[in-house]
This record gives sequence, C-alpha cells and structure tokens, in this order.
Amino acid sequence: MRAYLVFIVVTTSIAVSAQSVPKLIRIADELYDAARYLDAIEFYDKISGIDKSNYQAKFRLGFCYNKTLEYDDAKKVFLELGSVSDTANNFQARALYHYGNLLKLESRFEEADSIYSTLISLPSAEPDLINSSRKQKEGCLLALRQQLEDKGFSVTLMDEVNSKFHDFGAVINPSNKQLVFASTRNLPGVQYEGSQFDGVLPDLVAYERNRNERWRIASSSQKFIDLNTQWSEGSGSFTKDGSTFYFSTCRGENGSDCGIMVSYLVNNQWTEPVPLNEYINEPGAENKQPTISTTGDTLFFSSDRPGGIGGSDIWMSLKGLEQESWTPAINMGDVINSADNDITPYYSSAFNCLLFASNGHVGYGGYDIYAAKGESFFEPEVYNLGHPFNSTLDDTYFAISDTVGFISSNREDHKSLNLYSFSLRNERLFLSLLISGESLIDSRIVSKFHDIRSLDLVTFRLEDYQGYNLFDPVKRNKPKPKILIDDEPEIGADSTMVATSIGDLGINQNQGSRKRIQYETQYFGYGHFMLRREARKSLDDLALQLSDKEYTLVNILAYTDHLGTDSFNIDLSKNRGKAIRAYLALRGIPLDKINVVARGELKPASDKDHIYRRIFSRKVEIIVDTESDLDLKTANMYIVTQEDSPQGLAEKLGVSANDLIKWNDIRGNKIASGSTIRIFDLDNSPSSRILVDENTIKQRYLAEESGK
Repeated sequence: MRAYLVFIVVTTSIAVSAQSVPKLIRIADELYDAARYLDAIEFYDKISGIDKSNYQAKFRLGFCYNKTLEYDDAKKVFLELGSVSDTANNFQARALYHYGNLLKLESRFEEADSIYSTLISLPSAEPDLINSSRKQKEGCLLALRQQLEDKGFSVTLMDEVNSKFHDFGAVINPSNKQLVFASTRNLPGVQYEGSQFDGVLPDLVAYERNRNERWRIASSSQKFIDLNTQWSEGSGSFTKDGSTFYFSTCRGENGSDCGIMVSYLVNNQWTEPVPLNEYINEPGAENKQPTISTTGDTLFFSSDRPGGIGGSDIWMSLKGLEQESWTPAINMGDVINSADNDITPYYSSAFNCLLFASNGHVGYGGYDIYAAKGESFFEPEVYNLGHPFNSTLDDTYFAISDTVGFISSNREDHKSLNLYSFSLRNERLFLSLLISGESLIDSRIVSKFHDIRSLDLVTFRLEDYQGYNLFDPVKRNKPKPKILIDDEPEIGADSTMVATSIGDLGINQNQGSRKRIQYETQYFGYGHFMLRREARKSLDDLALQLSDKEYTLVNILAYTDHLGTDSFNIDLSKNRGKAIRAYLALRGIPLDKINVVARGELKPASDKDHIYRRIFSRKVEIIVDTESDLDLKTANMYIVTQEDSPQGLAEKLGVSANDLIKWNDIRGNKIASGSTIRIFDLDNSPSSRILVDENTIKQRYLAEESGK
C-alpha cells in the first residue's frame, strides 16, 4: 500500500525532470525488489527517457517487460541496450544474453546463435555469462539438428483436465487409477493467496475416468483432497502398490519453506501426513518434488540446501531398516546437477535411468527435460529428450505410469503450466528409443567421478558430508601409485603453471630474498572443486588485503584425499587450484601473479583413516611470496563436529553471531556437522566436541602412531 501511495504522490506532484530521477529510481527499485514488475515498468520507462546513461534502469525495464510476457517490448529494450558499447554500460552483455534468449523463445535459433557469439567476443562479458552463452549456442545447434529428426513421438494437451490456472506434476495412483496432480485453481477448503502462482497456492486434486473413459473430478473415494492445507501442496509419488504417497508441502506465503511429507493408505483413507526426517527435510532449505523408486527404498527429490552444485539440485536418499528412516541425502553430482536449477526428478526402475528438468544444461530454452543414463549414478551420459517433450519454454515433471506418461509445460500460453500426456507400450523400450541418435548433449560428458565405479553406493553414502558424525569410513583396497613423490616441490615459480601430471610438478627453487606468507587453507567437498561460501569470503578478504600491497606471487597448492586413482586425483586437484585462480582473478589479482600446482592426493602418514583426516586432505593451500614484510590478517579454519545454529555456535565460542555469519557467508539457521568454518581471534582453543582444526588431527594421529 505504501508503494501505491508514493506512486500517487509522485505521478501527481513530481515534475518529470532530472531532479525527480532519484525519487523515481527509489520507487522503481522498491517495486522491482517486491517482484511487482508490471508496476515498475512505468517508472523505469520514465527514468530511461530522462537519463539515457542510466543503463541499470534500462536493463530492469527490459527485465520487467520479460517477466510480464511483453516479449516484443523486452526485445526492443535489450537490443537497444546491447547495442550501446559505452564502457560505462555494464549491462551490455547481459542485455544481449536476454535478447538471445527471447529469440530462442521464438525458435529463431540461427539469429540467437549469432547474438551469443557477439556476446562471447565482448571484453566486458563476465566468465559465467560467457559460459552460459556457450551452452545456449550448443542448445541452438541441438534444436536445429533435432528439427530435422522425427522419431514419431507426440504429446497431447489434456484439455479435459487443465484449467486456466497452473496444473502440474501428474501421476497415476496405482491403487485406484486416479490421476493426481497439483493445481492453483480454486478448490474446496481454504487456500492462501501466493504471488508466485498468480492466485491461490496450489493444492492436490484427483481425477478419475468416467464410463466413456473421459476424465472428471474424482468422487470422495480415498478423500485425497483431505491431504491439502491452506498452504501449498506440490506434486508427489506413489509406491508401486499405491499404499504410500510422498509429496511436498510449502508453508511460506509465496510457496516457500518446503518439506516432503508422507501419508499411508489405511482402510481406503489417507492418513494425516507427517514430515520425513531432517536428512530429507533440511532445515532452512526448499525440499520438494519427491519421487520414489519401484523398490520403495530410494527417494529422489530436489533441494537448494547447502553443499549443492547450483540453485536447486537433485538429491537422493536410501531407506534404513525402520519405516521412513531415511539416510543422509547424497547430491547426484555435477554431471547431473548444473550451476543453475535441476528439478522434478523421475527415476525409471525399468530402464535404470534418472529423468529430470533443468535450465542449466544445453537445451532449447527455459527448463528442458533430460535423461541421465550410465553404468553408475555418478558417471552418466546426459541426454536432451528433444521435440516434442521439450520446447523453448519450460518443460518439467516427466513421469510414466504403466502405459501413459506425463509432462508439464507452459508452452501453450507462455505463462501457465498445463498437463500433457503421451502413450507408450513398454517403458524400457520407449526410453531406449527416446535417447538414441541426436539427443546426446554436452559432447559425451566426462564425469568428474569417472572412477566412481571403484566405490559402491554404500561407501559413497558414508562419504557424504551431511552425515560425518554417523558413520565410520568404509575401508577400500587401493593399488599403490606407480609413481611416488618423496620430496614435495619448492614454491616460488616466476610464471603461472598448472601441473597436469606428476612429472610436471617441478618448480623453480631459487627463492632469493623472498618471504613466504601462509594464508588461510581452503577446503572442498568430496570429489568437488566448487568453492564453498566460506572459501569465497576468505578469498575476498585476501584480494582486498593484497589490493594495495607489493607481492611477487600467489602460490596455490592443491590436494585431494587418498580415495580414487592417481590420475583422477591429479585432475581433481588441478581443477580445485584453477577454481581458486579464476576467483582471485575476478577479484583483481593479476593472472601472471598466480601460480597453480596440482599435487594430487595428500598421502596419509599411515594406513589409519578417519573422515576428518580426509576432509582436511581435500584442500588448497595459499602461500604469498613477497620480498618485503607483509602482514595478512587470517582466520583459523575448523571442522564443525556437532550440528548447531550460528547463534548457538557463536555463543559457545564467545564470538558475535553476526561476525560468524559474515566471516562465512552463512545462509539458513543451521551449520551442519562436517562443515568447515573460519573464525578470527578466539581467546581460547575450542573444545574438540565443538570444533577441530587440522593441527589437532595431525597431533592426534602422530600420538596414536607413536604408541602414546
């Protein structure tokens, strides 16, 4: 209401002049931040007309047009902004990217391809945007190839079922063959409004076949509608016999704060839903879109919890011995999960294949549906399902129930999700034909876990960082490396070098008068080279401290733990080093002053193994060479040994909770056991029941190995 009052005052009493621009910007930005894009358009339009050099207002005007489906106006704005090569125009590359996406939306793939090529050539384009543009270019080529290929598949809009609102996530209830899905239409009972859905929050609805085999609202059998609340109920998945139903409920006013629920069919009625445990429902995260395997012992779902690859990722969990005793969730890895959002999983037990939607892989545009198929969950080949399952809009919620399958897409009106169905005779044969030929994307992705077949699924689960305090490590026999390095190489090379093999690790040992300053060590997840939040904060601090100081070189020494083959660990350590090198370069450290050495696995002093020891081995050490005195303020790095809230941990350590959150860029209200955390200036050493550092682990093992 306040924004509307200001709007009235401004439009009636403020002259449209240069003096009014700051007030217009303030109002426009408030509307923009509140996702009230339609209201913000008029303000950004006025600002752009008055101040031609306000490139942010111009960009936001185009973005608002895009969000309100005014695509022609959005294209015009983005093209105008993308044509301005003024060095002060920080939005040129982003404007071209959105313009290319809008061309792709209209299936103008060749034109879009040329726009992305122009963007990639811009000196001002950010690396992430260049990478996204390259993926979009590949998607254009994929779409052009598949336009020439007709595999005989078709999908049908389910007119009998769809409403003018969102309808999505259809599955068949095996116990009575009803069609169950989520909808934002008005249904019996109380439904809260939610701006995310342009109306009321979604509820579950059931349809059944009449005598003429046409769909109609289901009768009171099983009273499926009783599972609904005034909040948001999302799509779900039934066990094979139809006796158990997993679905998501989001209790935030905009469809947020989502958790996965379970209900049981007892005497033909669904029981009161109960949430799954915190390994599934990570506090402070969105956990939703569950799908259960035919065997009922593996649950796949999407979540934006910490430790993921991008926004929302696909995760999986195994059922324990007791009912709903789900184990710590496993991220499906960075072959399946992208830097953007990966959602709506469906696992085909018939074909041993995971299908999911993503807006981060090579595709037609928006969300596309992909299949991940391989000998291992963690080293699959990823396939774009292609036309007609994918369009230039959002295509999601792939699912198969016997001889009928479903997808949800907004291709019809570019706004509301609708249900589509397709027929098949044999799921295994259908999926086999579907992913053959030109559907292969990403040029046969080489998995970062290419030696994961040496790990069985149980072992991998025990390595998952969500459950360090629950499991003892599983011992595996690993062949001795063919080449051993007894003496670690010296530091101080004059030129940047990335070691790609053990033989390339020699470095100039002539140190002269240089001094070595040890900075904070950065730690990584198992098998990963993505920077954690606390690592990014640490590197931000380093770049800031070096910005006004004289130094010769920043050495990056990258390691892995002892799991995996030697060649894999060399590649992984190289990628960890390169990730830090790229981040420091973005923060202003000259590339010619960054030296990366990939050292592969950090050899343990003995055969004794421990999860904390492996965590501290997955690291990158940073050492600054300087010819003068250099005082770097550094934090101490610890492993959190007991799950706690930021406030609770700060209180135990005697530090400010706000400082703890700022030092580590903590999101959410929980710090998981096994997390690494940076802390400044502790008065006393923390109890090992709360935190443990690398020196403590080393001393503990030295004592054990010496027989003390």
